[in-house]
Amino acid sequence: MGGEGTPFAATAALAVLLALLAYPLSAAAHERWFVPGGGQSVPEWDRLFSLPVLIALASGVAAGALLALLQRLVGDPLWPRPGFSQRLEPSAPAILGVQTAIAMIFMASRLNLFVPNIELPRNLFGGLVAGITVVAAFSFITGLLTRLGAAITLALLLFTLLLVPWYQTLEQAVFAGIALYLLAVGRGVVRSDDRGEGDRTWFSDRLLPHALTFLRLGAGISIVTLALTEKLLDVELGLAFLREYPDFNLGRLFGFPVSDEQFVYLAGVVEMTAGIALLAGFLPRVVILALWIPFNLGIVFLPPQELIGHLPILSVMYVLLVRGTQGIPSPNEIPAADPYPTQQPTAATTQL
Repeated sequence: MGGEGTPFAATAALAVLLALLAYPLSAAAHERWFVPGGGQSVPEWDRLFSLPVLIALASGVAAGALLALLQRLVGDPLWPRPGFSQRLEPSAPAILGVQTAIAMIFMASRLNLFVPNIELPRNLFGGLVAGITVVAAFSFITGLLTRLGAAITLALLLFTLLLVPWYQTLEQAVFAGIALYLLAVGRGVVRSDDRGEGDRTWFSDRLLPHALTFLRLGAGISIVTLALTEKLLDVELGLAFLREYPDFNLGRLFGFPVSDEQFVYLAGVVEMTAGIALLAGFLPRVVILALWIPFNLGIVFLPPQELIGHLPILSVMYVLLVRGTQGIPSPNEIPAADPYPTQQPTAATTQL
């Protein structure tokens, strides 16, 4: 545990981190959704070892190391600990399920699967897949057979490999994390009878201790993949997006000499840094705070599908923020009325 100055130093470091991330991450829109023909744009894989990608990788490793040091200084992987956050935990699975369902139903209504760039066939088969998606989504809303709906969602995500290139499926790894979390935890709130959750199995119980890890890794993989495939390895896609929405180059908007190409690279580096930091698992609440505000800033510049499409990742951030790395009690544990009465770290706290 650090000295008395440690919390202040940690808070100052957090403020600097938020300021650095807020500028380029405000462009954390999905370029592929808004550029005509964006779904057909192919990353230039020969850029995988280019200087911008190597800088992004080094930046991500440095961010992970800094967060590890910061966690060591504050002595608490759940830092910061606002007094109200743990009291929000009971609603976390429901919020995650409902917001994910809204996005899935909206996309299915347009014969898209999960996101606008994954298009279903405009025929009876496509309508059938869309209908299955809606059924899975409603299980997330109602809380009935949510684990079955989560299993269907995983199958649908694998099905996208038949519709789009593999990297566009990997971009949606966040849905795999959500499905695995709900498969383990269930939707909560609703109970079919006094015996408890009707769809709980030994398999879901085995997954339960790893639920938050699935959620964090799914989100981190999505963020890193999108930084590569929509920015660092496909600069032309980013430039096409900025031609459609020039206000997203906030540097130029505020009078800084930042070209569109420079801004695409900068946004890609910072987005990949944030994704690697989330994958590292140190102080995830700090990482989420750094992501949450910038992810919301871009919504005002774009059509409503930007907000709807971002609902799943925003709900993942909510769950990771209120749950931190504390983990989920095993099914045999009886939770206390207030599991965090003192808001102090305990010896039982573990790293994700």
